Amino acid sequence: MVKESFAEEVVMKSVTVLIGSGSIGVAIARRVSTGKHILLADLKKENTDAVAAVLSNAGFEVSTATVDVSSREAVKGVAQKAASLGAVTGVIHAAGVSPSQASPKAILSVDIYGTALVLKEFGNIIARGGSGVVIAWALLRMNKINFSPPPQLISFYRFRCFSLIK
Repeated sequence: MVKESFAEEVVMKSVTVLIGSGSIGVAIARRVSTGKHILLADLKKENTDAVAAVLSNAGFEVSTATVDVSSREAVKGVAQKAASLGAVTGVIHAAGVSPSQASPKAILSVDIYGTALVLKEFGNIIARGGSGVVIAWALLRMNKINFSPPPQLISFYRFRCFSLIK
């Protein structure tokens, strides 16, 4: 069958993935996602639902997912969902916790290990020419809460953390 026009061809939708529903990530998504589908993922469904409503009212096509970025399976599931929606051309990783929200262990699990998981899993599926941004600030403030991790923890995260995500 001969196609009568270019419009009949199947065109894969571009997808921007926003992990974390805070205002910085949302502002970036709004700026870079015109004409793209936004997959919004957060730990709390009520957060994704609220932000999805705002983005939908602004004219964006939005899907949501729940994700714990410190879980490899959860991050992999979001990456697979994103890939099923179209060509993932952008990833905005803005999920994180601060010292006022979480323990040092949780901060390291989410802000360090979670970021590594997101980079690894989305690195496997991002479209050619795609890009990503990581918004991370909490660990920079740890010196203000007088946190001194034990040497074993520093060694683990510096030398072995990334080997866990192969």
